[in-house]
Amino acid sequence: MSSTDLSVEVRGLTFRNPILPGSSDLVLDERGVMKCIEQGVGGIVTKSFSTAAPSFRTRARPWRFHYRVFGKGLENTWMARGGFHHLSPEQAAEKLVPGMAKLCRNEGIPLIVSIANGADVEEWVTDAKRFEQAGADMLELNFSCPLASDQMDDSVGKVLGQNIPLATEIIKSIKRAVKTPISPKLSIGWDPFAAHIKGFAAAGADCLTTHNTITGMLIDVEEEVPFGLLGRGGYILGRAFLPWSLGRVVETRQLTEVPLIGAGGVSEAADALMYLLVGCSLVQVTSGAFKNGYRRFGEIIKGIEGWMERKGYSSTKDYIGKALPLASKMTSPDLIHVEWPFPAPQERSSPVIPIVAMDKCKLCGKCEDFCLAGVFAVDKAKGTVTIDHQNRCWGCGDCAGWCPRNAIKLIDQDTKEVVWDNRGLARPYRPENWKK
Repeated sequence: MSSTDLSVEVRGLTFRNPILPGSSDLVLDERGVMKCIEQGVGGIVTKSFSTAAPSFRTRARPWRFHYRVFGKGLENTWMARGGFHHLSPEQAAEKLVPGMAKLCRNEGIPLIVSIANGADVEEWVTDAKRFEQAGADMLELNFSCPLASDQMDDSVGKVLGQNIPLATEIIKSIKRAVKTPISPKLSIGWDPFAAHIKGFAAAGADCLTTHNTITGMLIDVEEEVPFGLLGRGGYILGRAFLPWSLGRVVETRQLTEVPLIGAGGVSEAADALMYLLVGCSLVQVTSGAFKNGYRRFGEIIKGIEGWMERKGYSSTKDYIGKALPLASKMTSPDLIHVEWPFPAPQERSSPVIPIVAMDKCKLCGKCEDFCLAGVFAVDKAKGTVTIDHQNRCWGCGDCAGWCPRNAIKLIDQDTKEVVWDNRGLARPYRPENWKK
């Protein structure tokens, strides 16, 4: 039996592990709850319920359109025409949520109910009360649905969330009406971002869920029409969303101590761990489960547990937020170990240069193709790679990153020490190498 403790406590609620389904079609009914429970999730998040949008509770079939047919770069992305739960909050609170809550109580995990309404503050308050009475342990306030404002009116979804005075009034009003913790869901596309974070936290948000997706579309150039459906859809970037969202999470953590629920781009255990290491208490998984099925929840949880055992961590408390101090630092004179900024190559060659491990190299020629400075020359007939550093190499690191065989490293010309090998921090940024 494992000695690792994956449990997380957030606002008085205990989650048996940090992995949750994201608010989506993954949890439409009790079957969805059970499918997630079977995979060992730490809690449940429902699809959004809305009083404001009867028309947005229906949608044409099909509604998901995968971009892999467009080839390289888009293989793992797709577009969806979203909608809210087909039951109204009143119907759901009476007929659906109590059963969901019972299943969660029997399993000992919290139930988070997602709400998405318009500008009527009282509608939000009424629905919050309904779901609290129906058994919700936390309420997610969907202020960021990327399509609701386009298809309904300009006071729903992402537009509502951009209206900071209205959103903060909704938060304050719900806080006065219920005891259940609340977590507004943010949009990755809001700016100025800091104003939302500070405003929502000051209004009393117990958590913040980061982040909802954006909109997008493609054109079928042979048919000369939009691909799949009319207009924009919710653009699901898959793992490509992860770096963007993590950057915003770090920015958010610097602005508030409110607990964060990371969301966006999680497909593997390592993705979830990234959110945890930069300070998220919980992580929602959506696109990864859509692509790989409910089993992906169990695979991610097992992956986290295995990582903890390998690292010697007995509790999530041992590492949540561990990477934040360095992740939140940008630059300072103390970081400079090698000459920076590098002089122009015409003045002097870079102090950092590439070397090729020929036992790994397959002479594919990619380094020669993508080196903007023209440093590499690949001779397939002779089986050699020639590197001309003198007054040419920029020391940019592109070659190490693009090499498909990971055969290229950057080294310090003088000391021959490895500066960058595609792992961890490059040497100039490691604290032990900073100027004292």
